[in-house]
Amino acid sequence: MITVGILGNKKTHYDWLSLLHAYKKIANNKSIVLEIGASSKYRTHDLAVCCKRLIGIELMSGRMLDSTINIKYRQGDWQHLTQTVKKNSIDIAVSSHVIEHVPDDVQALNELYEVLKPGGVAFINTPNRKRFVRFIIELIAGEKQFPWGEHVREYTRQDLLTLLEKSKFTHYRIFPVTIGLHGGPIYIYSRHCPYILQHFTNFWEVHLIKDS
Repeated sequence: MITVGILGNKKTHYDWLSLLHAYKKIANNKSIVLEIGASSKYRTHDLAVCCKRLIGIELMSGRMLDSTINIKYRQGDWQHLTQTVKKNSIDIAVSSHVIEHVPDDVQALNELYEVLKPGGVAFINTPNRKRFVRFIIELIAGEKQFPWGEHVREYTRQDLLTLLEKSKFTHYRIFPVTIGLHGGPIYIYSRHCPYILQHFTNFWEVHLIKDS
């Protein structure tokens, strides 16, 4: 399916819709959910309506969302998650475009492992360092060096595999999400990324499961 849009909107942000789709498959009215990194109100609401209680963790106080009946945001650092969230207390964790900002990503994943219940699941997405548009630009201008802006790093599939192998997680899967122009003023992309082109996907979606 080809999606076309201008200036982006809720419907064209397929990286989020893909993450949400995976989340909704397992979330229920008994789920305790952790959102790492404050997103927009509508995204947090999309998560909260599917669960019993949502705990949000945000490093910057100015980005924290207001609490509601089943949403409670706390200021905290993903790298020190167990200082804010009780161990073995979370059924599902969701983090969209956060891990590329975290200085110590191995520690962040290990802290996430600690707060998940046995059998708990985490969904993470992040930009592909070699996405198609970046690949073309780098052929002309040379490879981008990190840190770049707010991103400490970005990941290829192999980068993610290396990271996950260093973490406490032993059960995980990595999925490519969209190929084409996804971001900026114009969106023209395919939701399906053929296997042969996965190296150029726009985003990676990672599913993690804590050992039972």
